[in-house]
Amino acid sequence: MGRMTRRATRALDPEAVTSRLLHRAHPAPPAWWRTTTVYVDEPPLLDATSTPAQVAAGTQRLTPTSRLGVQAVRIGCPPIPGEADERTLAAVDELIARARRLSMRVLLRMSPHEPRDEASARYWLTRGAGGLDLGPLHDREVSHQRYRELHALLVAYGRDDEPILSSRLTDQRGPAVTELLHEDWLHHLVDARLCRARDATEVAAVLSDAYASRGPLGAPGGWLVPDVVEAGEATGALTLLTLALPGAVYLRQGLELGMPATISPLPDAGRGEEAAAALAEQRGRQGSWYETVRAALRVRTGHRLAAAPLAIVESLPAEIAATTVALLAGRLLVIANLGAQPVPAPSEARWLLSSTPVGADEQVLVPPGATSWFELPGAGRRHDPRARH
Repeated sequence: MGRMTRRATRALDPEAVTSRLLHRAHPAPPAWWRTTTVYVDEPPLLDATSTPAQVAAGTQRLTPTSRLGVQAVRIGCPPIPGEADERTLAAVDELIARARRLSMRVLLRMSPHEPRDEASARYWLTRGAGGLDLGPLHDREVSHQRYRELHALLVAYGRDDEPILSSRLTDQRGPAVTELLHEDWLHHLVDARLCRARDATEVAAVLSDAYASRGPLGAPGGWLVPDVVEAGEATGALTLLTLALPGAVYLRQGLELGMPATISPLPDAGRGEEAAAALAEQRGRQGSWYETVRAALRVRTGHRLAAAPLAIVESLPAEIAATTVALLAGRLLVIANLGAQPVPAPSEARWLLSSTPVGADEQVLVPPGATSWFELPGAGRRHDPRARH
C-alpha cells in the first residue's frame, strides 16, 4: 500500500479526553449468551429435508468455524422422527454433540408461525440445542402471546443450561423495541443499524440509543456485523468497530472472508465452493481479511470486550470530530476513521490490529476508512504478535 502522509491533526490523549459512558461492565461471570459470538448460516445449514450426507458435511464445518473464534452456530430446524430415518437423526445428534465438544452451542432458526418448526424446536431442544432464533421480523409481526408461548417452550423443553430466544426487528426505532426489552422475552434483540450507518455522527447516535435503551433494563447489546453490500467501503471499519462492542454479535457466514451475506432462501452450491476457495487462499496469510477477523475475535475474547465497559470519546480534535468515532472498550482504544485523511493515535498506545493492512512504521496512524485497535498503557496483558496485520 502507498505510504500515508501525516497531517497536522493532533493525536488523541487517553488521559486528557472527555468521554461519556455508554455501557457499564457486567458483573463477572456473565451468562454465556450475554457475550457470545454467533455464526449464522443463511440459508440455514439444515432443514426438514436434510440428508445424512448434508448433516455430516455441516458437522465437518464445525471445526474450522470454531477456529474462527465463535461460541455458537445457527442452523435451521432439522428433521424429526417421522420426517427422516434414524441415520439422519443420529447425524444431527452428532452435530450438536460435536459443537458442544468444541465449546459451541447450536441455535435453531425457526419461523414463529410455522407449526412444523415448533415441533422440530421441541424435539431438538430436548436433544441439546441451545436456543431459538426467529430471524428478522417486522414491527409487531409476533404477538405478545406468541412470545410468551415461545419462552414457555424453552422452559419446558430446553436441556441446555440457559437456552435463549433471539430476534431482530427490521426497524429498531419503533415502540416495539421498548416493549420487547421491557417484557424481557428475548435474550438478544439484535440491532442491525450499524450496517446502514454512513458517518461518524450516525454511528455515535446508534451506539448511544442502543445502550441507553438496554442498560437500565439489564439487557445486553446484540449486534449484526455489516457486510459489503450493506456498508460498502465502510465495511471493514464498521466490522472491527462492531466486534469491539459489549454484548452478543452475529456474524453471517462468508463475511469473515470478505464475501457478501446471502439473501437468497435457496442453497447455493457455488457459494460453498467460493467460500472454500477463499478460506484456502486467506487462511494463514498475514493481512488477509479472514486472519484479521480471527485476530479481532481472539482479542475480543482475551480482553473480555463483550463484558467490558464502553465509553465514547467526546473531546476529539475539531478537524476529525465529524469523521471519527473513538471508543474506550475496556482497556482498549478503538478508533474508527470514516474520513479521507489518516488519524494519529496516541504514541503510548500499543497497536493491535487494523481493518486495513499497515506497515510497522505506520501503526501510529489510523488509515482513512479503517478502524484500528490499540492497547492502552496499564492494560496488563501481553501483546499477541499473531494479531498483527
